[in-house]
Amino acid sequence: MKLLSYEKDGVTSVGAAVDEGIINLTRAVNATHPSVREADSVLHIIQSGIDIDTIGEECLDRLRSNGNLRHYLVSDFTWMPPIIRPPKILALALNFQEHIDETGLSFFQEPIVFAKYGSNMLAHEGEIVLPPFPQLVDEEIELGVVVSRDCRHIRPSQAPDYVFGYTICNDVSARDRQRQRGQMGQPYAYAKNFDTYCPIGPWVVTKKEIPDPANLAMEVRVNGQMRRRDNSGSMIFDTYDVLAYCSDYTKMEAGDVISLGTFAGHKEIKDGDTIELEIERIGVLRNKVVASREPWPNFTLEERIGPLVR
Repeated sequence: MKLLSYEKDGVTSVGAAVDEGIINLTRAVNATHPSVREADSVLHIIQSGIDIDTIGEECLDRLRSNGNLRHYLVSDFTWMPPIIRPPKILALALNFQEHIDETGLSFFQEPIVFAKYGSNMLAHEGEIVLPPFPQLVDEEIELGVVVSRDCRHIRPSQAPDYVFGYTICNDVSARDRQRQRGQMGQPYAYAKNFDTYCPIGPWVVTKKEIPDPANLAMEVRVNGQMRRRDNSGSMIFDTYDVLAYCSDYTKMEAGDVISLGTFAGHKEIKDGDTIELEIERIGVLRNKVVASREPWPNFTLEERIGPLVR
């Protein structure tokens, strides 16, 4: 299934993307499976461990057969990140060899992991806001894996049993700040955690629909023009390597998201751009880029890496 979160009339619900459109899965499951109480959020679905594929398919079959599915279709809603507040979001740096080559950085034979903050998540169709001071900002299309249940010290061969599904992540990065902070030994946390710099979506596709994530075409389009493409099979560390590695140093929890790194190519985004990130069998994550509408009064506006204003 393709599970999403959306808001309509002040109420947040779980949706499902089906051939007919977007349905309110929360209401639909309540109608056909009244004993199932976990369909009020995608995170609750994951944490509960219910078989949402089977329940969802049964639900859709019943509603289609009695002609009632149309009553659960929704429109004119606001997209939300599919998992509104995951326990944590981890991301990888330098997981494609050509990306390592273009940066001129060294490879240390193990994943480089950093955190993205949940408060910076941005939904499908939301606006990536550029800072008001000069800054080179890049998009980074990445395959995101969603953890199905808590795990610790698992092996890569065990990792498939701990995958709930997959989504698209955009590890938006402020490069000038990243280079500056890199000289201080802290290149990632600051430059990759500006507000709105964590677009995720448009939905989570359950692993039943993607049993093998190792051969998925990935493409970036800017203003309708293809800019760069690659394949998840080019990753140095695959989905299961990374999940196992992360479980070794911290407890992975149901609903966690791991963003698996991007590939080489021109990544710069500018005010007015529309960014479309497409991953095969998942879909398209689309966001517009806009200039900040408000000043940041504590920072020097004329400098790319200027000091804090005192």
